[in-house]
Amino acid sequence: MSIMRGVKRSFWRGLATLLPAFLTVIVLGLGLSLLHTYVGQYVNLGLKYILHWSTGMTLERIHAWYDRYWLGALGVVVAIVGLVIISYFVGTFIGARLARFFEAWMTRMPVLRRIYPGAKQVSEFFFAEKEVEFRRVVAIEYPRRGLWSIGFVTGRGLKAIAEHAEQELLTVFMPSSPTPVTGYVIAVPRREVIDLDITVDQAFQFTLSGGVIVPPGERLESFEAAQLVEAAARARAESEAAETPPPDAADAHSDAAGEPASGTEAGSTSGDAAGPAGNAST
Repeated sequence: MSIMRGVKRSFWRGLATLLPAFLTVIVLGLGLSLLHTYVGQYVNLGLKYILHWSTGMTLERIHAWYDRYWLGALGVVVAIVGLVIISYFVGTFIGARLARFFEAWMTRMPVLRRIYPGAKQVSEFFFAEKEVEFRRVVAIEYPRRGLWSIGFVTGRGLKAIAEHAEQELLTVFMPSSPTPVTGYVIAVPRREVIDLDITVDQAFQFTLSGGVIVPPGERLESFEAAQLVEAAARARAESEAAETPPPDAADAHSDAAGEPASGTEAGSTSGDAAGPAGNAST
């Protein structure tokens, strides 16, 4: 039984080691396949026609050469080189002016003006030089009271929300697990935010692993956890004791409340005793 457990542990450990490289190869292969489908094959077709017109060879012979020498990847290589050259040219001053002219033309087209702005926003999000700045890691009671989540402070809250709430707010990005690049943006009062002494990378690892990878400074041992629970129970008991009056005070209060009744009884008894005497004198 222990042998099978060791085999399973080794298998999952090895799979966890190989999975990142395997996913990298899949993403790279998918990108090259899409590049060949939408660009590379048309580049190959253009190269074949150029060879046909310049050398006079038949298209059938050129197709045979492509199949024999595995020249199908030539279109992808030419497409990548062309993309690099065009990107560098667009990044220059003259290219930027031409790019703005192209964008203005795209935004005037009936159908393209609905698609191009969204595509531009996506590309600017992934390739912009200015990255999203996570200033610090915080903990917030989210999505409800009693449940704590880790978030990243990205800035101050919106002015309209702060004026309506009448307090200072912080904009916090709440990452999802196991994909911390997706999540929600919420505005939280500053007084409800707890700063955590961990780095952004450690918080990403904690979220990505589903809470398995805990930062070294935040690991809570069983003895420390027991001490925290005991301290919380002691504090709760002290607060309850402070709210409840002691038994002696309650007895003293009841005795003090009973004295007037005893005096009344004494007065009535003395009155009864004086009654016969008065009658006798009468």
